[in-house]
Amino acid sequence: MTNWKPFEKKTQNSTNQSGISPLENIRIGFVRLNLASEDLSGDGRLEICEQYEVAEQEFKLMISFYFNYVSMGHPQYRKVRIQRVLRLIHRIFAININKTNGQSAAEKELINARAKILFEQFFLSVNINDSINPYFHYFYPGSTAHLSHNVGVNNSLVLMFLAFLGPHFLSKDELYTYFRTLIHRYTGKSYDGAFGRASLSENITEYNSPQSIANQLNTAELDTETAILIGLTAMASAAFQRMDSGSESHETLETLLISCLPFELLATVYRNIASHCRPGHSCPVPLVMYTEDGMQDFAQSIVGIDLTSATSAESLEYLLDYSEVASSDGSVEESDSEHQDPSIVIQQQNELIAQLRQELASQPATEEAGAVGGVSEGSKKCPICFNPVADIRVLQSCGHAGFCEFCAGRIIDEQRDCPFCRETPSSYMKVIDKSFY
Repeated sequence: MTNWKPFEKKTQNSTNQSGISPLENIRIGFVRLNLASEDLSGDGRLEICEQYEVAEQEFKLMISFYFNYVSMGHPQYRKVRIQRVLRLIHRIFAININKTNGQSAAEKELINARAKILFEQFFLSVNINDSINPYFHYFYPGSTAHLSHNVGVNNSLVLMFLAFLGPHFLSKDELYTYFRTLIHRYTGKSYDGAFGRASLSENITEYNSPQSIANQLNTAELDTETAILIGLTAMASAAFQRMDSGSESHETLETLLISCLPFELLATVYRNIASHCRPGHSCPVPLVMYTEDGMQDFAQSIVGIDLTSATSAESLEYLLDYSEVASSDGSVEESDSEHQDPSIVIQQQNELIAQLRQELASQPATEEAGAVGGVSEGSKKCPICFNPVADIRVLQSCGHAGFCEFCAGRIIDEQRDCPFCRETPSSYMKVIDKSFY
């Protein structure tokens, strides 16, 4: 850490995600994830570095890898792919926690300062490259940014920033307050787009239980983004507690989810959905949405992990204790269990990474790459209208492809979200060669 220096402006201010490959190497903290090399496998892809480094671009790469990895292949196995990437991210968190706790007090201060600098530059800068920063005062209720879902805001990127950086310098109350704001905005923007596309039912009776809410989100293919919201919120909670106490991270993904589930999330999900089903009318949140069992049922249906069979060896608490928010009243065919042989899980990850690389390398520019555009099996159909597509359109900002010109035009003209990553694109382009991938 003796060579630590502030980030270059160019790295700090980059917000354009176009052209990002889902198989670029990713460096977060002390961990370098090598996805570019073909001759590596297993733990060989995870390199532990001596110095702590974080940059906005690396979080964008992780987002790209997550959504592309999960979107490839048959939808039947989407939850298996969700679990695999969450396990990988969980390992990155654990390594960073343990490496940070092993540093001297002076080195820890430098690490925390570096995390804070990047976080504040992203959220406290009024302008970026002479343009208004849509993330400015994202977490402050009185700001203009908080009052509307601004065009250009990528809530998944905010989630990465908060989860990986927040535990280094925010207090417990600040971290909880920031996550509460993020969860409201993240799900609110997602459901605005989903109801606009008529992919969620407007019948409030369809959401009377945690399982029914999860079923609606699964059908609308919102489980991918909901899963990373659940996973990273729990990981950040555990990271804060481990770094605050100085203890090492050894829990599995299952035990972490059991111990650190964000119990307030389910009630927020219900309120944001109800605002579309009964606009202008109050709709009390059912008490089951505040219960531990309710949140476990919801998370289990979204992530696909059985949270009732695992037990935690050490109890962790969520940032806000469950009792503070609860009222006094009141499946996947292919298993990917944490109890499975780790070498098998690693091999499965390697096989999917190889498959993703092969599809990206061999996909002609006039075909839809399932891993990039979200359309599986290389079909030449628009993922929105399902009509045949002759010339592929790619959305600028997020880089997702596969759309026909009509649907891409509607997304831009009506300021709708990309159906794969929920980012609001600024324009679209016709794919004429492989450089866009």
